[in-house]
Amino acid sequence: MSDRWLFLDLDGPVLDVSHRYHRVHQDIVEELGGWPFPRTAYWEAKRNLVPETEILTRTGLSPEAADQAAAERLRRLEEPRYLALDRPWPWTAEALDELERMGRLALVTLRKHLDRLDEQVRALGLPLFFEHVIAGRGDGTPTAKAALLRGSGLAWAPGSVLVGDTEVDVASGRALGLRTVALGCGIRSPALLEPWSPDALLGDLRQVPGWLAEIDEIS
Repeated sequence: MSDRWLFLDLDGPVLDVSHRYHRVHQDIVEELGGWPFPRTAYWEAKRNLVPETEILTRTGLSPEAADQAAAERLRRLEEPRYLALDRPWPWTAEALDELERMGRLALVTLRKHLDRLDEQVRALGLPLFFEHVIAGRGDGTPTAKAALLRGSGLAWAPGSVLVGDTEVDVASGRALGLRTVALGCGIRSPALLEPWSPDALLGDLRQVPGWLAEIDEIS
């Protein structure tokens, strides 16, 4: 097997988290007397970096209630009842099966509650595909994500890849000398990812094996 490592961000590339994010939004806004966004509208706003407080004020909440809702959202986002709404994309298993034959797979994520992450990953059957789960707490910056990977104890060969769905993933991968793939199916729109100049900007995980095969032919 290749000693190339393929580091895959969990939320977005591997899992569809839109239902979790929206349910948290819906529950909190309704509790505070507002009118929550429909899921598609909320997710598009998130993907286009509309600030959470701006979204919340557009639901009819007062500025004070919007601030309260934003803080409550952060508290609830990793509660088990909401994490249970995350689902692998319909193509995740097939894509991971292909990628397993092209490198060694590691799952990467920043989470506040690592015990809940472990339960979620196991419940979804993801350890079948990944040799390592690299997880830690962090502030969501490229520095934090790069430090997480550096501290993993793994040594990766040239040509190893970080697959993510945010500018943080692209920047952290580049800082580590990894090839970077940004996927447009997650929490950032392709228009926001393009200026960060990843090595590849693809639609979703299904396109990664083909891109890797092309890179291998060139190399």
